[in-house]
Amino acid sequence: MNAAILALVAVALPLVSCYDEKYDKIDVDKIIADADLFTACSSRVNAFKLLPEVISTSCEKCSPIQKEHVRKTVKALSEKRPDDFVKFREKYDPDGKYEKSFSAFVLGGE
Repeated sequence: MNAAILALVAVALPLVSCYDEKYDKIDVDKIIADADLFTACSSRVNAFKLLPEVISTSCEKCSPIQKEHVRKTVKALSEKRPDDFVKFREKYDPDGKYEKSFSAFVLGGE
C-alpha cells in the first residue's frame, strides 16, 4: 500500500510543480514571425509574472513545450530586438547571477 502511494506521488509531483498548460498553447512561431506582433509582445514581456522564476531556475518547472517556447523567444528577442534584450536582462538578472545557467539552458536545447 505504501509503495502504491509513493509511486502515485512520484508520478503526480512533477505535474503539480509545472506551469499551467495554457502557456503550451501560445503560438510562439507566429508571434516571432510577425514583426509588429513581436514588437507588441516584447514590450509586454514584463507583464509575465513567472519570468523571474523561469530565469532563476532555468525553466525548471516548464513543460517541454514551454522550454522550447522560452528558448525560441529569448533567442528571437536577443537577435531581433537587442535593446529590449538588454533591458530584459537588466530587469530580471541585474547582477548577472543567473546569466550563465540561463544562457546554457537557452542555448542547450533538450
